[in-house]
Amino acid sequence: MTHLGPREGITTGLIGAAIVAAFYLLLDTINGIPLLTPSILGEVLVLRSGTPNLTAPVGMAIGMYTAVHLIAFALFGLFLTKMVHLSERSSVARYGVLQLLVAFLFAFYGVLAVASEVTRGLFPLWGVLAANVCAALAMGAYLWNRHPAFRAAIRRTPLGAGDSADA
Repeated sequence: MTHLGPREGITTGLIGAAIVAAFYLLLDTINGIPLLTPSILGEVLVLRSGTPNLTAPVGMAIGMYTAVHLIAFALFGLFLTKMVHLSERSSVARYGVLQLLVAFLFAFYGVLAVASEVTRGLFPLWGVLAANVCAALAMGAYLWNRHPAFRAAIRRTPLGAGDSADA
């Protein structure tokens, strides 16, 4: 499989970003206010408002948060993809991929918990975990399909077990 350098990592991240965005768009639509989630997050995390509008989306907040969301996921995708490349030769790096994904599942909830009382109350752990699990599975599936050497390495040597490349 041809690897496209940074493009592969950015694509990986954007897949995760799209999954999380779609998850919350669906929840917001079911609750009757599409795009409320990125609006609230944009107001609180980017614009630093202590009292975000909870009844109508704010366009500027949506745009600014979307940019931050895409950049954050692209950077995460670059790092995750680099770790997968390293994992093709190192069982320790494979274990690192697992740890990175576990940290990913909970990291944004930590940001929400400390950002403000509003975000702490509006974004329960189950929602953040559900969105992040879906994103992690999608990013993982993309990388799994693109890296036969990674698949072979996982089958050959369990996570964290020593192999000749780690010596």
